[in-house]
Amino acid sequence: MLKHLDELSGLGEAGLRDLWERGVAPAAEELAGWVFRGWNTSRFAARSPVGGRAFAKAFFRDAGAVHGCNFVVGTRAGEWHIDTRHPFGFFAVYPTTESRAWGRHRPALLLDYGRGRGAEFLAAWGVRPGLRLRFVGGMARPLRDLIRRPPNAAEGLYVGRAFMTTALKVPVTCFALERWGRMTPEPAGLRESAFAGDRTRRGERII
Repeated sequence: MLKHLDELSGLGEAGLRDLWERGVAPAAEELAGWVFRGWNTSRFAARSPVGGRAFAKAFFRDAGAVHGCNFVVGTRAGEWHIDTRHPFGFFAVYPTTESRAWGRHRPALLLDYGRGRGAEFLAAWGVRPGLRLRFVGGMARPLRDLIRRPPNAAEGLYVGRAFMTTALKVPVTCFALERWGRMTPEPAGLRESAFAGDRTRRGERII
């Protein structure tokens, strides 16, 4: 059984795609209220200015729907540092079965960056992103991520495929996700920390 992010990411692009093909669509509520750390297989992602291949995503509820955002990540000496003070790259979360564009694709959970309400959430949380994060968030808007729960994997592990634009559906990368820490119930909690409880876990900590 696959138990950790490292085991998933070690499978590489081909291995993750095979798991994704054999996986099942999770419900949005499975991810809501949690922060996940992840790893991209794309070499292009290694040049990302917000964490390289490492990334972090948060999922939260708002007005009966699930939304999400990304956080800046740093990895040093095997430790993950997730900076929850600077959310960016917002997305809406819903099943592909509710999308006309993706309805004929394999059932999955769709992360739609084109429908992310970043300006609204940033204003509500009192956060003003710098130029770099505004640029990265804008560049992410054509992305669509399709998340599935892989077979023979521990609870809290997921695999995803990223595509560029709804119209063309150009595959960009496969990635692995691991549930990492619980998010505070209220989005305003991001001003301090997106986590409730302990701040250190298996050599990982937030900034």
